Amino acid sequence: MNVGRIRGFLLQLPKPALVRISGDGEPQELKPGKSYAKLADTIAALTPDLIECLDGDGKVLRAVRVTAAEGQRSDAAALPTGLETDPSALMLTHFANLLHRAYEHSTEIAFTRLVELTERMNDRAESIEQRLERAELANRRLLQDQVDAAFERAEEVAEKTADGGGDLVNQLAGAFMSGQMQRSTAVAPKTNGHAAPKTAKGQG
Repeated sequence: MNVGRIRGFLLQLPKPALVRISGDGEPQELKPGKSYAKLADTIAALTPDLIECLDGDGKVLRAVRVTAAEGQRSDAAALPTGLETDPSALMLTHFANLLHRAYEHSTEIAFTRLVELTERMNDRAESIEQRLERAELANRRLLQDQVDAAFERAEEVAEKTADGGGDLVNQLAGAFMSGQMQRSTAVAPKTNGHAAPKTAKGQG
């Protein structure tokens, strides 16, 4: 079973939480990462007989045998009876088989490259989203710090205004009372402008 078919088997939905492979030795369990291509390469290098996809609870989602017919490439087309001795038919059949193999190989390679490209695009999109989340979080923290600083300055101004405002009122009240007292002491009683009558001397 080639790497492309293993990768295609792994990418089927639902995706596995764990992959168990069995062969000559003890079964091994592999945890899928971001790249299913690397996982498929690892599985192919281990040459297992059975590949099982498990869910989070350890239940088997699907399984495939590497030696099964679906795990191999398709066989070459059989030569029709009666054409075995025809050199032209043999040549044409051989050419068709080669062309078939070439298309099958190119399709597998194209699928492999498409999967790798998709995984890279997904990784890039995930990385961009993470950077945007970090930028938004930093922006929110900056705005919150500015708001907190503005509130602190407003509270300081309010406290200073309250303290200074009381002293100002007391000063204004003291100055007003002092001015009133000075006015009451400085103003003398006024007369009607006539002198007091004098008593005549010598009158009987």
